[in-house]
Amino acid sequence: MTGFALPESAKLVLNSLENEPKTQQQILEETSLPPRTLRFAISRLKNLGLIKETNSLRDARVKFYKINGGDKSE
Repeated sequence: MTGFALPESAKLVLNSLENEPKTQQQILEETSLPPRTLRFAISRLKNLGLIKETNSLRDARVKFYKINGGDKSE
């Protein structure tokens, strides 16, 4: 047990990111969460250090989210 309880929305987001990094739009389409709920879940997961956000190399307005694997390179 990790010592804290995650909301179901955050668990859905983590599950969505299990195999590959995704944009908010991709997560929305996969989970069917309301946009505001998704933003809250992402914010909570980022604050806990469970996911990280990176900018797209093609379009800096687009952000990708991925599970934080604890690598020291970033």
